Amino acid sequence: MNDRFEILDCCALYGRPAVPPGRPYLAPDEALAEMDRLGIAGRWFADYRALEHSPALGNRLLGEELSGHQRLRPVWVVLPPEARELPPPDDLPAALARAGVGMVRAEPKRHGYSLGEWCSGPLWAALERCRVPVLLDAGAEWDALEAMLSAHPELPVLLTESGYRALRMLYPLLARHANLHVETSMFLANEGLSELAGRFGAGRMVFGTGAPALAPEAALGTLRLSGLSGPDMAAVAGGNLRRLLAESSGRLKEMAR
Repeated sequence: MNDRFEILDCCALYGRPAVPPGRPYLAPDEALAEMDRLGIAGRWFADYRALEHSPALGNRLLGEELSGHQRLRPVWVVLPPEARELPPPDDLPAALARAGVGMVRAEPKRHGYSLGEWCSGPLWAALERCRVPVLLDAGAEWDALEAMLSAHPELPVLLTESGYRALRMLYPLLARHANLHVETSMFLANEGLSELAGRFGAGRMVFGTGAPALAPEAALGTLRLSGLSGPDMAAVAGGNLRRLLAESSGRLKEMAR
């Protein structure tokens, strides 16, 4: 498919899950073949082994397996510091930079921790200093999410799993917090992309597919049929992600020196 803009998928998963959804990506060539078929220029992957087993081991294996494939970028799964499974907050940005990681993924409900400052505050603060985007499944903990966004206003948060039922909570948060963005794979509200762009600006959305748990064709169809203007569609499809990653890249490189 030929588009006049770059399509970047910020939200995909790599490897073999315990219960395979759809067709998992078990090798880089499999992921690249699908990306070529769908016209996706780049994809950011977290690893099922990091989500379902050991974040430390899964993050490392993901980096090794995607190494050398510039269109396939690793996303580390992160944990609060007292878990002591990953580098401590002061060392985390440098570790991300050395591993070529520009974005992280957090799933507190899955991994049994709180978004709150008492548990995860040092993690959010370390990522905020370098403006590292966080793909976050907040698990509908809206009050905790509001407190996190308030405490860390320079931390780019890309909210996943936000469907049409979340709008009454999501829209007030978007109005209050400029650092909150919507990852689009589950944002399937009727004319939702165009409405959100009209109310808050297209810069608040980042394209993701949720593949392979979700069919990537669904996210692509929603984007292409959204009614967004050409510039807004280009921003959502890939421009916003490029901008967010560029803002963090220089800060991470400084930390790695």
